[in-house]
Amino acid sequence: AVRPSGKTPMNDQKGSVVVTVSLNIRSISAVSEKNMEFVAQFQLRQEWYDDRLRYMDYNNGILSAASRNFEFITVARDQRLWIPDTFFQNEKNGWYHMLDQENKFIKIRSDGLIVYDRRLTLHLSCPMILLTYPMDVQRCFIDFASYAYTTNDIKYDWRATDPIILDEKANGALPNFDITKISNATCHSVTATGEYACLRVELRLTRVFSFFLLQLYIPSTMLVGVAWVSYWIDWKSTAARVPLAIITLLSMITTSHAINSNLPPVSYAKSIDIWVGACVVFIFFSLIEYAIVNYLGIMDEHREMRKAACNRSRLSNVIDSDMYMQRAGQAMTSPASLSAFSPVEKKRLLRRKRKKSFELREEEEGGAGMQLMNVFANNNGVSPPVGVQAEWTFEDTTDLVYVGQRKRVELVRWCSVLSSRGRAERIDIIARIIFPVAFILFNIAYWSVYLDDKAKREAGIFDGY
Repeated sequence: AVRPSGKTPMNDQKGSVVVTVSLNIRSISAVSEKNMEFVAQFQLRQEWYDDRLRYMDYNNGILSAASRNFEFITVARDQRLWIPDTFFQNEKNGWYHMLDQENKFIKIRSDGLIVYDRRLTLHLSCPMILLTYPMDVQRCFIDFASYAYTTNDIKYDWRATDPIILDEKANGALPNFDITKISNATCHSVTATGEYACLRVELRLTRVFSFFLLQLYIPSTMLVGVAWVSYWIDWKSTAARVPLAIITLLSMITTSHAINSNLPPVSYAKSIDIWVGACVVFIFFSLIEYAIVNYLGIMDEHREMRKAACNRSRLSNVIDSDMYMQRAGQAMTSPASLSAFSPVEKKRLLRRKRKKSFELREEEEGGAGMQLMNVFANNNGVSPPVGVQAEWTFEDTTDLVYVGQRKRVELVRWCSVLSSRGRAERIDIIARIIFPVAFILFNIAYWSVYLDDKAKREAGIFDGY
């Protein structure tokens, strides 16, 4: 079919055919992040003038307003007319609706206006930026243009009133998104064959976050908390602590795989990847913490065992030496027995006797010095006043400390309790505080960044939104 000349009742000059377009969107559904596409069902209405199909008399090439008759004639299905070769640029698949009859109509008005309406369902591509997934806001388009005709032949314009109508039930067809904005624009393109007119429908889709909050964020937080329970279990209970950390770690890894299986392999880290990765790291650190605690605990036990063995050997040596010295002392007091020892053995006995007496004297002096130091330490280096007992306890001194120094005293008490434990227990006590505080700080940073980013995208502050 040959295209119309472009004449209209208001303009009798030849030119490009002006096609006025409007859309009635029935539903937006099946938004797929993995395939980056969505399904749209709508009615596409196109209107243009064909002066060859006028069926009223007119004078001087222009119809007068008084003589117009706006009754329509419906074109039969077997009659062929010229129709714009409109195609959808981002279409991946689509079909016409044929039940019970083909869902389309063509009407001709008396002044040559042709109304072409058709119902379509299309799979349309929608390039998505998943940087803030699942707190993202996506923009999807419906682009359509002429396939063969340039702007010298066809021009597309939006209808002046209600160019895009969104059905009330269209928003409810999306389980994970809300259609927060819909607008119309142009997308003209220039190629080697000329300039082509293009119209665009912009859809802003905001993801519903409540599903991910209930299915991902809260359960993963609970898994991290369960991993921390191992810090309150005795480090010797290996059968209790190791399976707890491994099960929670495997649960988080399984959750991560389940999430990424429905997402495309992108080259950047999504917000959900950062969250899951942080949870996996916290759980993994709890397992590493137990490995360190177990190693240090075993090392401390071995050290204590070596110390006990060394003390037993020293004790046996002391006992043997005492018995030998007793026999030697009896020999020294008895001239008859002394004659049985050789001169070398006599000198050895004398040296041992002097050494033992010297060690006993050092122990007595050291014990007196330690008692003196303890007295000065308990009294802070000051002699106790008259009438006050020198045996002070830590609880008694706290009553004499100022109120502003109570926190310092509590810290000193906590440090003293901590120093009285073994290295393994000290690490567990410190981990009970450091890991929850670190996770809370991570949450503050995470939510402040991504929630602020989501608010900006919903408001359209970022470029392209």
